[in-house]
Amino acid sequence: MTVLGTSTYQETTYVWDDGERIRRHRSALFPVALDAWLAPERFLVLLTPDSTAHANWRQLEAHLGERAQPVPIPAGKSEAELWQIFDALVAAVPEQAELVLDVTHGFRSLPLFAAVAALVLRQLRGVTIQRILYGAFEARDRERDETPVFDLSPLVDLAEWSSGIEALERSGDGRLLAARIQATHSDLYRKQAPELPRQLAGVGNKLGALSQAVWLNRPLEALAAAHQLDQQLATAQEELARWTPPFAVLAERVRAEIAPLAHPNPEQLDEGNLRAQLELIGYALGKGLVLQAVTLAREWLVSWYLWRTFPELRPSWLQRESRQRAENELNALQQQLRDGSPLLHALPERRIAEVWDQVTQLRNDLAHCGMRHDRSTPDRVTRRARELVTELATLLQ
Repeated sequence: MTVLGTSTYQETTYVWDDGERIRRHRSALFPVALDAWLAPERFLVLLTPDSTAHANWRQLEAHLGERAQPVPIPAGKSEAELWQIFDALVAAVPEQAELVLDVTHGFRSLPLFAAVAALVLRQLRGVTIQRILYGAFEARDRERDETPVFDLSPLVDLAEWSSGIEALERSGDGRLLAARIQATHSDLYRKQAPELPRQLAGVGNKLGALSQAVWLNRPLEALAAAHQLDQQLATAQEELARWTPPFAVLAERVRAEIAPLAHPNPEQLDEGNLRAQLELIGYALGKGLVLQAVTLAREWLVSWYLWRTFPELRPSWLQRESRQRAENELNALQQQLRDGSPLLHALPERRIAEVWDQVTQLRNDLAHCGMRHDRSTPDRVTRRARELVTELATLLQ
């Protein structure tokens, strides 16, 4: 996809270093150089009414023949016309196409629209954006009359990084970022770069593992992944800054966020483990993962009560029999609370019974998808979940 205006384009030697070899071609029209280098199956040429009647189009059409397909666009003199250009860009490219975008002879804001359209095409049409190229005539070497060609494809990659960062920040979903980090690592090895990273793949793997564990409500795996990711980030700072600058800006904030979740041995029940799991509940809630936070809160309370009341069962705290014993006692306290037992009223266990009762009710409401006549509203569920996290922290103190 290229564009032609009505300017008088000067002949120059376009020079493109594509990372594998240096290409040169002399022409006044940059699409002619692209044809020599890439030989595309089809050229989609964006043309305003003035451009359609201009000699530039006639010259390019004569060179390309039937491969030149005109795509009429308005001049872009209003916001409405800018959106018409955007629609034309998106509509002209078939699904699953492999596309090179040329913005060399573009005008006004067209290069920006082309980059945004590339994102839409990639997301909604399955289009592969191979390159976004720009022949920078204003940056030419006047003595040699050579014009450098810049690959602006990183603009699209940067948008992907931005989407990944937003997903991690908003919902704790680091899968997009993990995929980008791992892809960067693989690309460098595939291209046999002079210097190769050692830590990038590990950062991507652990970030992905942490996100998966949080979303699937696997606290032991989440605590272990947080510990490993924290260590990976500590040793990969130089590589991140060099090869994944968008994530490098975020890395220290990620470390600060996951450090409280980290535990070197999450299968060992101790106070540090309980605190890390409590932090995980708060982390999930802060990312909008209310269902995960509440269901984990219920299991956390069982683990805490077992740790507090049955020290002899701590080594076997993950066995069903041990957890059932703690649950049975909590259920008994809950029943006494509901029966209005005067004995329970005078004991510290009353507070435990109240929290257990609140947690189980909220958890059941969520687990059964609100299929009950006395279900809580979504806003109330979120509010109660926040209150419960504070109450759980009080129990641990």
